[in-house]
Amino acid sequence: MVLSTFVQTSMASSGSPVPFAHAAWVYDISNRVDGKRRYDPGYYATALNNYNRQAGSKHKIRLIYTYAGSMEMYCRGRNAKQCRLDDLIVVYPLKTDRKLIGADGADTVRAYASEVDASLAGGKVMVVPLIDGVVSADYEGSMKGFNELPREMAIAYADKVSRKFCADDNVAGVQFDIEPFNVSSKNGQYYFYKRIAENFSGTVEASLQQGPVECKNDRHPQGRFFSVFGSSNQLNPAGPAAGNIAEIFSDHNNGYYIAPLYDLGSGPAGQGHSVTEYQRIAARHAKQMAEWATKLNVMYQLGIPAAATVHEYGFCRGINCRPASDDREKTQEAYTQAAIDAVNASGSRSNKLFRGMAVWGWTRGINVNECEFEPQIPSWNALNLMKKQL
Repeated sequence: MVLSTFVQTSMASSGSPVPFAHAAWVYDISNRVDGKRRYDPGYYATALNNYNRQAGSKHKIRLIYTYAGSMEMYCRGRNAKQCRLDDLIVVYPLKTDRKLIGADGADTVRAYASEVDASLAGGKVMVVPLIDGVVSADYEGSMKGFNELPREMAIAYADKVSRKFCADDNVAGVQFDIEPFNVSSKNGQYYFYKRIAENFSGTVEASLQQGPVECKNDRHPQGRFFSVFGSSNQLNPAGPAAGNIAEIFSDHNNGYYIAPLYDLGSGPAGQGHSVTEYQRIAARHAKQMAEWATKLNVMYQLGIPAAATVHEYGFCRGINCRPASDDREKTQEAYTQAAIDAVNASGSRSNKLFRGMAVWGWTRGINVNECEFEPQIPSWNALNLMKKQL
């Protein structure tokens, strides 16, 4: 696709299943205890209901991103050309994880779908399982070789994933956190996401499928939607990925891109940003996201740090913690306010492609690089900001 031919109009037109809705990331899995992790479905449903009860009508959260599974590859020799369909795994639900006790991903999707109150949220509550994977690593089950998958195998993998999630009526869409996102060429990722968009838009028949992929039904008459998570830099119209990103998200009007306004530094986890430095970086990313998404005609959300991240945090405990030298108002809500200010300054509020803010996050512990970060959930002051400004 040639960039000059992009139509710069809203993708959020009639017929698209992608909602405008502020979102929350929730992680119901606890820290490891005796080598195991506990999964408590709907752990933060009450907290979300309490927030929505007091939030203004334009600032409620009704889109829930809950961690629910993973994508894994077990191809012989980590060689994509050696991959069979049986080597390409989607783990949903999670009961196959022997180190996990309690419930599983499907249970937590079901819990949020039933326990987050639509009357408090101001509209239909939509639950989106978040599926992760790591392309750049070389451990057993990593996604190494994903980019090199032949077109036919990437399509077959997408069919397998689509069939799994579209069989669950509680699933409104899927968020793919397969890192790093890279469609700078028409590689395995490109063909995978293109097929996801096609499958989620309706029913597709293909020789490699073992049965049809049925993503439209009475509960989901427009099909399902999907998103990917990645840096706003990927959308640079002058970059190699721009045309492919536009095709993936535009062709079926059912995908959007999530750019986080946090963890924007290149330093190690624990190296903190001052609020002043963070605000400058966040403003640049929000502005370029709004401009570039418009040029590519791609719907988007912006993620904000209402709880601790590895560079924007209220408190860090551990040997590798390096707080910023300038700690002016270094509280979590200061980062939250700076992020909201960056969104406002970007012009996104009036951009028809903008699909809302995604709030990081409600978790049960963040431990990275021998650092423990606080707060694990949004502070009261951050919540009060969001209730009036989200």
